Amino acid sequence: MNRQLHRLLEKINIELGSMRLSLFVSLILAIFYNVSFFNAAFEAVIDPIGVRSVIFFINIAVLLLLLTFIVISLCSFPYIFKPFLVVILIGAACTNYFMNEYGIVIHRLMIQNLFETDVSEITSLVNAYMLIHILLMGIVPSLMLLKIKITYTSPAKEIWIKIKCISIAFILSIGLILSMSMDYASFFRKHKDIRQMANPLNFIYAGISYLLDSNQVTEVKPIENDAVKNATGKNQTKPVLFILVVGETARADHFGFNGYQRNTTPLLSNQNIVNFPDVNSCGTETAVSVPCMFSSLGQNHYSGRKAKSQEGLLDVISHAGFNVLWRDNNSSCKGVCDRVTYENVQHFSVPEFCNDRECFDEILLHNLDHSLSAGDMLIVLHQKGSHGPDYFNRYPENMNHYLPACKTNLLQNCSTQEVINAYDNTIRYTDYFLNKTIEWLKTKSDTYNTAMIYLSDHGESLGEHHIFLHGMPYSIAPKEQKTVPFFMWFSPEYEITNDINRQCLMRISDQHYSHDNLFHTLLGLLNIQTKVYNSNLDITHKCRNN
Repeated sequence: MNRQLHRLLEKINIELGSMRLSLFVSLILAIFYNVSFFNAAFEAVIDPIGVRSVIFFINIAVLLLLLTFIVISLCSFPYIFKPFLVVILIGAACTNYFMNEYGIVIHRLMIQNLFETDVSEITSLVNAYMLIHILLMGIVPSLMLLKIKITYTSPAKEIWIKIKCISIAFILSIGLILSMSMDYASFFRKHKDIRQMANPLNFIYAGISYLLDSNQVTEVKPIENDAVKNATGKNQTKPVLFILVVGETARADHFGFNGYQRNTTPLLSNQNIVNFPDVNSCGTETAVSVPCMFSSLGQNHYSGRKAKSQEGLLDVISHAGFNVLWRDNNSSCKGVCDRVTYENVQHFSVPEFCNDRECFDEILLHNLDHSLSAGDMLIVLHQKGSHGPDYFNRYPENMNHYLPACKTNLLQNCSTQEVINAYDNTIRYTDYFLNKTIEWLKTKSDTYNTAMIYLSDHGESLGEHHIFLHGMPYSIAPKEQKTVPFFMWFSPEYEITNDINRQCLMRISDQHYSHDNLFHTLLGLLNIQTKVYNSNLDITHKCRNN
């Protein structure tokens, strides 16, 4: 194959002007790299089928070509044009693969999630089919492109040609939109997700948006200067040991105690937990949900820039005198633990809890006794959880409860039931891990008042509506990516000391809650008094008599 490719490249002896090459590459991108876009647009537009709908579909296709041409032409200058096109072709090949295979769309938060992930998560997506796809649609076209000689005229004439061509394309684009303005207005209003599938415009816009946002240097400012333990907190006879487990990619409707057809939570169902079945996440990707759930901003006022510019929940708890430890079996804490103690347990490499690729979540409890302090302590355990698409790597072999389970990250090569089986095995393992965490806390009850909260960062699509994984724009994301499991466990002494009315909590547990409640609920349960605490968002406030 290498020889054939080498011979093919040697035969290429083409000279093209920059504008002709821009048009040629735009045409290639529009035709061969936008299968998902055209499939989605066709389904949306040709309903019902008619002459006008066919004309509108052709209109959209030509508009995509013109807009792609405009963007590429803006970078058609000597020395930078070929490197730019190589990036575009390889990026478009990657984007095309993920949209075709998983039904996802590329937006700024997806780019952010990519840059903030780790090698383990990236490699979990890699497979032979993906590499072949990128080779044939990204690398080979790029090598062929590099063999093309681009001819340029004088600088002044070259600029004039560019202005003329871009202006014509722009005018034609406006004309196409205005000619069917009512159709476009309806299309963009009803199908916001489709416009984010236009390749490569989607990842170019998303990438620029992310870079502009991430380059903003912000000073981290405190959100309070008054955090202290209230009277109940000061008068406790034993220090508090509170664990907050941040789940990963767990969807509420696949937890047995939420009414799922399978009992995926047999162990937790026997623990005395208070479950909240109707809880929405702040985002659909870890890079958004984790910073948001630890922020005082709330979903309606949250932005990555705002969250980075101010301290969060862990800082407030630390200011009140708690020792705070973040233990991570995921990519990172996304900045929320930057000012507290951090441990990456993936480096422990305990054979009992690890395979050749990664460590299972049980490792979060490994030697945890050695990290305990004499005073009040909050421990955050950040799971690997149910992160896909290689669900089968999230649990040990003895946790293969549901068979046959999908054993590849090529989900499209598995049946829907095999994908669900693999995912449900991750939930069953999470049940085992969380139960083990509760049992560990029980062993500490002679020394500490112990409690635990579990809350997942976001959910997951398992093929519903032909969508897999997560990360859809929140406004159009399906409920499977937004509804997350959430429950609390208290030791008997913790309930008594903090005067928690369990029956009251059970009565209000079916109400709707969200990630917004975590910040204030945790402050309330830890008896921290501060001006940033909002009792209206504390789920337990009305059920505590202190």
